[in-house]
Amino acid sequence: MSLSVPAGSVPIRRNDVLLALAIAVVQPTTMLLASTMVPVGARQWFAATAIPLGAEGLALVLWRSRPLLCQALVWSAEVVTSLLVPVGFIANGYGQVVVSFGMGMRFPPRRTVAVLAVLALTNAAVDVWRNPPEQWQSAIVSTLVKLAVYLLPVLGGVALASSRRYERSRQEFLRREHERQLETALIQERRRLAGELHDVAAHHLAGIVVQAAALERLIDRDPQSARQTAQQLRSQAKETLSGLRSVVGLLRSDEDSQASAPGLRDLPELVASTRALGVDIELLDGGLLGGEPGQAGSVGTPADAPADTHALSPQAETALFRVAQQAISNALQHAPGAPITVEVERRAAALELRILNGPARMPPADPGGGGTGLTVMRERADAVGGVFRAGPVEGGGWRVRLVLPLAREAQEEDA
Repeated sequence: MSLSVPAGSVPIRRNDVLLALAIAVVQPTTMLLASTMVPVGARQWFAATAIPLGAEGLALVLWRSRPLLCQALVWSAEVVTSLLVPVGFIANGYGQVVVSFGMGMRFPPRRTVAVLAVLALTNAAVDVWRNPPEQWQSAIVSTLVKLAVYLLPVLGGVALASSRRYERSRQEFLRREHERQLETALIQERRRLAGELHDVAAHHLAGIVVQAAALERLIDRDPQSARQTAQQLRSQAKETLSGLRSVVGLLRSDEDSQASAPGLRDLPELVASTRALGVDIELLDGGLLGGEPGQAGSVGTPADAPADTHALSPQAETALFRVAQQAISNALQHAPGAPITVEVERRAAALELRILNGPARMPPADPGGGGTGLTVMRERADAVGGVFRAGPVEGGGWRVRLVLPLAREAQEEDA
């Protein structure tokens, strides 16, 4: 049942010194004033209790740094006070309240209560021993007072210690949660930048591969066409370099780049630049992007309706453009020579993008594939609440499908 001093020393604070001096002055002064109101024969003994009570107050300078030593000194002073006080009187100092509070803060509650209960009963036994047997009522009162003075402040110390432990645990939890959120944000940012780099580089490099293959075939048969293809190849390489520089600028800038990010309005230009490579590609938008309506089967807004650039959020528009860009790059890489159809369709509460390419008409320049493009497209769709599907179609070919929810304002306009 012994108590051990917790690890870590606690220095004596200025407030501890002030508290000890205050009690060392107040307690003796109170006893000296009280001695004037007792009978003359007991007055000198009553006044003598000022000495141990003053020493008890001075011992409180150790209540925080050396609680066990402080408790021993305070208990000794209380016993001496009980021996000096005249029979029929009860005298207790304030020191035990302070030291019991400190014991409750620093030690396990059960052991603290057990040890202090033993000390309180020992102190009360001195009062019982000094009082005659016929004054048993005073002995009971003395015992109850001693137990209250020793044990009740322990509850306050235990409550304060529990509150501090809870606060430390809460702060530690908040710190770990902040670190977890920061790590998650960094991972998401790395994925976003990796997706930007992959989309920008993959599309242009796929076009370079197509033009390089055409250049290889034309260099001996048609030097003039080969020269034009080489010029297009150089232009495509410049675009690739410009795109990579924009991504590097995004990495080095803290500003929001959403305003300059590509979106739905840039889809016709993407198709046109791909067609300039000699690729058989067609865009069906039903007039949704401000051009002529698409062929039958493409349901969109009326041809004379203005382009609805606010139907999607800026993040969703960027995701749609990047998915289309990546799907076209995959078709150029894995199905060279195959026709490509890009279709955009407006539905009641969503915008749907479909990219379909036929079977390859020549062996792919790179028959392998890491699957990174599909992963990036799926992550982009998930980030804006869209649905992404990709897979082969009957008769050969590949279809990519992306469904994005419209902004609430656009849905209300349709309603």
